[in-house]
Amino acid sequence: MNFIIKRKVLISMLFVGMTMLGWFSYKQLSVELYPNAQIPFLFVNVGSMLEVDPEYMESQAIIPLEGAVGTLKGVEKIESQAGQQQGSIRVSYQKSTNIKIAYLKLVEKIDEVKKTLPEEFRVQVFKFDLEQLNNMFMTIQARGSGGVDRVRQVVENDIIKQFENVNGVSNAVVFGGQEKSVDIILDEDICESYNISPSEVRSALNQNSMSRTFVGKLNQNNRLHFVNVVSEYTELSDLHELVIREDGNIKLKDIAQIHFGLKEQDSYSRVNGKESVTIQLTRDSQSNIIELANTVIRLITHLNKEFESKDVQMVVQYNAAEIMEKNIDLIIQLALIGGLLAIFILWIFLKNLRLVFVVALAIPISVYSAFNFFYAYDVSINSLTLLGMALAIGMLLDNSVVVLENIYRLAAKDDDIDKAVVQGTKEVWRSIFAATLTTVTVFLPFVFSTNFFIGLLGKHIGVSIISTLLVSLAVALLFIPMITHAFLKWRSRSKKVLFENISYHNRLVQIYLVLLKTSIRNPGKTIMGALGIFFITLIISLGVSFISTEEPEVKELTLYVTMPKGTTLDNTDLLIADAETKLEDLEEKKDVISQIYEEEAILRVSLIEDYRDARNLSVPEIKNDILEHLSELKQAEFSWDPPASGGRFGSGGFGDDDEFARILGIGTQRERIVIKGQDFEKMLNLAHDIEYFLGQLSSIQQINLRLPDKRPEIQLNLNKELMSLYDIPPTSILSELNSFPTHFNTGVSFKQGTETYDIQIKSTDLKTKKD
Repeated sequence: MNFIIKRKVLISMLFVGMTMLGWFSYKQLSVELYPNAQIPFLFVNVGSMLEVDPEYMESQAIIPLEGAVGTLKGVEKIESQAGQQQGSIRVSYQKSTNIKIAYLKLVEKIDEVKKTLPEEFRVQVFKFDLEQLNNMFMTIQARGSGGVDRVRQVVENDIIKQFENVNGVSNAVVFGGQEKSVDIILDEDICESYNISPSEVRSALNQNSMSRTFVGKLNQNNRLHFVNVVSEYTELSDLHELVIREDGNIKLKDIAQIHFGLKEQDSYSRVNGKESVTIQLTRDSQSNIIELANTVIRLITHLNKEFESKDVQMVVQYNAAEIMEKNIDLIIQLALIGGLLAIFILWIFLKNLRLVFVVALAIPISVYSAFNFFYAYDVSINSLTLLGMALAIGMLLDNSVVVLENIYRLAAKDDDIDKAVVQGTKEVWRSIFAATLTTVTVFLPFVFSTNFFIGLLGKHIGVSIISTLLVSLAVALLFIPMITHAFLKWRSRSKKVLFENISYHNRLVQIYLVLLKTSIRNPGKTIMGALGIFFITLIISLGVSFISTEEPEVKELTLYVTMPKGTTLDNTDLLIADAETKLEDLEEKKDVISQIYEEEAILRVSLIEDYRDARNLSVPEIKNDILEHLSELKQAEFSWDPPASGGRFGSGGFGDDDEFARILGIGTQRERIVIKGQDFEKMLNLAHDIEYFLGQLSSIQQINLRLPDKRPEIQLNLNKELMSLYDIPPTSILSELNSFPTHFNTGVSFKQGTETYDIQIKSTDLKTKKD
């Protein structure tokens, strides 16, 4: 330990270098709201333009796709569900699997299989990308009068480019209003004369379109090339010259007009009764999210003044930087409070501001040196790492305080400062090393966990706490003794070192001594008493719910609206318009945001900042008041919880197994029972029995039974004998029925530059239209 007092320059330069290097590491770290991670799940989505029987969806699409997925390596579990228009497969991979490579292999395998599926199915592979979620840092709503199409036109022509020109914004996307499309308008008379059906046109479009597909490798001149086939529509002339029927060389331009158009809306969006569109901003991963958000907000303020005359206003709906900034401010606040308290306590015992300042240096040295570990382990600054550092800041001064107090105590007894520093450090290094090690080992089980979310939690919180505490241990054993020796040497020249002992006449000390002596004299009773207190505490803790039943005071309320099956978009819109009118006089509301679909809708009511000042109502009371306002609208069902089944906002297709939320102790006390089997009727009867018995329990508040939607339908019962006589296969009838509507989406895209348009077919009598 003598080198501590003899190598002051070496130790000083070591910690100065670590701190400076940590500063540069901090500047290189990305700031994120959520930690970036590769979620070990991939999803295969199957869609159908027509409603089909779930068994047909399962046998013709889900099972063939499951067979293809099962041949891939690293697959741990496959879960699937089949509905009338939607089917999905969730593929769970082993923890060690590289998801990026697995995604490419899954896409390649699915591309091979989907060619054999019936043409009414559309298959897409996607992954839950946390990186993309982190980079989407801001959502802006553009509101205005004159209809949503007018607002979208103003945004696309005058506003969106200004967001794209902001340094750090990598992409800006507009949602809402009518989307652009490429319309193929068939002349019914010409098609009838050639006996060409819309389904034949759609088949020709699909057969001549192919997304980028890997087909093999080519070795040329000792160089390996990857061969990909791409066949996409990029010019309208490609569509004009498309051959629909080789017999007669009939091209698409001979039977149809082709031009750019607009798709029909399948949803509406309003804010306070005004049509709105949404602008979603994506940032560059290297940019500082807080600085970028402040720049964008200043731009929004400028644009609102500029477009005030056009009655277009932009409002920030979601800002990830705001949440991130609050977290950082909280960390700074905790660090300041903890540091000031520690410094105050040290000053009480030491009565030396210089030595107190020395201990205070342990905070910035430990924090900035810990950023070197962040950079080495590719850990960003996010909510989890900030939480870990908040916990560590309260502990990192403990080691320094113990070493400094012991050195100061010995220096007050003996004039030999060198001996006091060396002996004081030797006496306590084992204790503080063991104390730090026990805290570090708490996070070791997280490293060996096979659960993805627990591992993610352990990596980010563990690295932040462990790195900070290890650096604080080095500071306590090297930096604190070295600089304390320098201060004591300088102080001893002019003034003797004093250490104020605590008086035994202090009331608290006397109480402690009495308890200590009693425990020593009665070891058996002491042990039994400690065990009794332990078991009593354990019983009490088991009786306390970890999830609070008290509803949180949130500022945005989400109300789910469910309409009767078969309700059209226009009828749903009329009811929501009535609901918006009835909520206009709600004093606590700030905005009412409506998202309207067929058969269902979402009403989001955001509250003003000081909503309690209006009528002194709590959030549950405001919810009840809102339901009372809407009680006259008997046509719909209003609920604050997502319905058990729904096309867009129903409960998850694979259950609510949010283990990450359960670990953090948030969410609701909800359990899920899955019934598996081959006979649906038996499973349904069993589900009703379970529902009945669970309903008898007083602890059960609500039971949701997920069943396929029952909606009005028209059934066509085909005569198999006549079909066999005329050689008409069922697939031919299905294909013709699929193209029966006056317009429908082909599932094929048209790309021009960075824009992508859906190609849709419309049937109309052009000759009558001209007349």
